[in-house]
Order: sequence, then structure tokens, then C-alpha cells
Amino acid sequence: MTARTILNLRVVLGAVALLIGFRVYRIIMEPIEFQGIKDKRYAAVTTQLEQLREAQLAFKNEYGMYATEVASLVDFVSNAQVTIVERKDSSFMKYNKVYQTDMLKDTIIYRVIGSASAITKLRNQREDLFPEDFDAASLLSVKYSQDSTFKMGTAVLVKNGIKVPVFEIKASNRAIFGDVYDQYKSYIKRLRTQDLIVGSLTEPTLSGNWK
Repeated sequence: MTARTILNLRVVLGAVALLIGFRVYRIIMEPIEFQGIKDKRYAAVTTQLEQLREAQLAFKNEYGMYATEVASLVDFVSNAQVTIVERKDSSFMKYNKVYQTDMLKDTIIYRVIGSASAITKLRNQREDLFPEDFDAASLLSVKYSQDSTFKMGTAVLVKNGIKVPVFEIKASNRAIFGDVYDQYKSYIKRLRTQDLIVGSLTEPTLSGNWK
């Protein structure tokens, strides 16, 4: 075997060793890298879903129903004026026919004391979700996505003979990880859920499925 052949063989073996080392490194590091990406993106998107939930509650409190489109919620948060209501616990005496005497009855009195912008009211209730630099337009698309929008629906359930309006807002993993989906597809498909969801169209709940 000539010196040149030996040199070429060493070069080939060195390249193979580097390739194997790189593949081993990727096998070890890929799940760690994906976990970091997932934690960061899920945290951002769940914050958006919580912001949309609070906006929905404020919208229903003002108009008696939930918004059917994210764009309507964004417009509401950006431009609407909402009533400010004062709640006061009170009581009064009322004649009780069973006991045939006046008895104390508790009640709640609501009084409209003014109005404020929707964002001001939301900020007063949840400053952690609506800081001073909050931009309602940021809710029009799923963060980190390639312009993917949240999917939102509303319905009315009947529970014990009572009509209960409900809503559901969700963001798919396909949207959340759109730019890295092909790279981490195997990890994404093994996640506990394929959508982050707040609310439900089948149950009267305001919770998120990430908790």
C-alpha cells in the first residue's frame, strides 16, 4: 500500500468519523433543541389564547354573546367603549309567608357608573396579559406561524334546561411549528395534543387544554 493510498484512506476514515460523530450529536441534541422550541412557542401561543379568552368574556359582558370571529374581537379590544358597572352587596327585609314574619333577604345591586375603553378595562383586570405595549392586532395570527390564524367557533349548549353560550379557540401544531415542521415532524406528531385549545364547543368550560 502506497503512502498516497494510506493518506487517502485516512481522509476517508476521518470524514466517516466526522459524519458518524455529527449524527450521534444530532440524535442527542435534537430532542433537547425541540423541547426548547416547544416550550418557547407554547408559552407565547397560550398567552395569546388567554388574551383572546379575556377579550371574549369582555365582549359577552358588553353585548350578551360571544364574538364569532377573531377579527371582531381585535376590533372590540382596539376600539370599543364598554360600560363600567359597580357591584354592591345589599339586603332588605321581606315578608316570609311560611314563617309569617319579616326576614332579611340578601341581594346584589348593579349600577352603571361610567364607561372606558375595552383595553383599559381588560388591563385593569389582567395587567399581566395586557401590558402597556400590548397590540391587539398581534392576535390576528398565531405567533411564530406563517400568517396562520386562530380557529374560533361558538355554540349554545343546553344544560339542565338552561341555554349556555360557549366558544372554542384553537391553534394547531402545524401552525405553531410551521417553519420547522419538517425538521421536527416526528417529535411534533408525538405531542400529547395536536392543538392548543381554550374553551369548548361541547362543555361549558373556559379552561385551556395545556393545563
